[in-house]
Amino acid sequence: MTVQVELPCPKCKSTKMKFERPEIRETDIISCAACGHNLGTMASIREKMNKAYQRVSRPAAGRKLQ
Repeated sequence: MTVQVELPCPKCKSTKMKFERPEIRETDIISCAACGHNLGTMASIREKMNKAYQRVSRPAAGRKLQ
């Protein structure tokens, strides 16, 4: 069984990465299946995505209050 993760690759814009394990570990290094670009570990990617989400959601919340 493989797991499919959809993350945008900043280099080629492909979004599909595959793993041979049934679940992804935080220490797994994520590489783009199309171009081989190293995106970092799953933990570092989650941290970056959480920070980006917080930046996007804060201004939206501020606009609703005005």
